[in-house]
Amino acid sequence: MGLRRSFLILVFAAALSHADPIAAAKAKALGLVGNLAPDFNLPDLQDGSYNLADQRGKIIVLAFWATWCPPCRSEMPTFAKLQKELAKEGVFVVPVANDDPIKAREFLAKKKLEVLSLVDSGGAVCRQFGANALPKTFVLDRDGVVVKAVIGKASEADLRQAIQTARTHVH
Repeated sequence: MGLRRSFLILVFAAALSHADPIAAAKAKALGLVGNLAPDFNLPDLQDGSYNLADQRGKIIVLAFWATWCPPCRSEMPTFAKLQKELAKEGVFVVPVANDDPIKAREFLAKKKLEVLSLVDSGGAVCRQFGANALPKTFVLDRDGVVVKAVIGKASEADLRQAIQTARTHVH
């Protein structure tokens, strides 16, 4: 049932993409729920590299953001708080900036937010996740399966609930 649902959502997204790209991106993002997240390799803002597949065994909160997006900026302190609090439990918050790396680095430094952010300047990974409109957040279980997609600003309560779902998720 999960694969059929995902297939139908992706077909719907393809049909919408010409008429309404935001609706198509939303349908694509929701279609990832229940499926293995697309793998990617991106640079981080400290000149390192991050590969999603290498993170198996961890719960990942993947948050697509940009400095020009007010709701994105307002949720970053929550992401930093959760990262600091939950890292010892194997939960890692991974923001992905669809932005200029210098602007993203400056924003995080100015706000004194201690969170490792990746950068997707070209937007290729954002498109894979249907994150054409921001913010979008995905919570992945320890096997890399998307258990929750949050369209728009994610509340701390929603994130905590999704993380709990990821902890207990069984395939």
